[in-house]
Amino acid sequence: MSGNIDALIQSKEAELQPLLSRMEAIRLQFVDDVIEFASDWYRKKAAEYATKKPEVTLNLGKEKLVQMKLHVNELVRNASKIVNGSLADPEVWWHKTPQVNASPSAYEQLGNDQVGNKFPEVLDKPVRRALGELGNVLEVFGYGVTTGALRASYPEFWFESAEGVFRPFFPHLYEWSDEMEDTIARYDVVYKKAIVLFSEITMLEEEKKRQEAKELWDKA
Repeated sequence: MSGNIDALIQSKEAELQPLLSRMEAIRLQFVDDVIEFASDWYRKKAAEYATKKPEVTLNLGKEKLVQMKLHVNELVRNASKIVNGSLADPEVWWHKTPQVNASPSAYEQLGNDQVGNKFPEVLDKPVRRALGELGNVLEVFGYGVTTGALRASYPEFWFESAEGVFRPFFPHLYEWSDEMEDTIARYDVVYKKAIVLFSEITMLEEEKKRQEAKELWDKA
């Protein structure tokens, strides 16, 4: 009987492996999508704050604004490193650390035009961390943003805190790019197939253990 289970496990593992490989390819595409998105977003959001808070911009003057733009351009140049670092955690991607009890809706995109979009939390947080790096620049040049523990006189808190450690985090509403949404929609489709197969494999492996335990008991 265990021979039949072994054959089933091997068959389902053979089905699962191509799905995991496809998910890795989609992950890499999503990282590229976020790099492109963040590079454009850094420039646009900086320009938005410059016009949204004209008194700060006018007080800075041309020379300091040139310096600020250099800092923003440095972020753009480092976007690949920032985004890759933010999305590197294997816990973000199910195929990196498959778990049988994972939520089937972990990568679903919810919402609509009326209520707004809700992106998968497991991915939304690292994207917000990458975007939050702009907060460091806005803070230095006096745009009322803080990315750390200092709170007095700062109307905007661009950070998250865990165990007393603060790190940049974009806190406001925003929209993913169409490319990001489409890529994760593809990941979600493959994910839903993969978790079913992984669950079946896990159950077969448990059944195999039970049979082996029974056989050992019977022989003792």
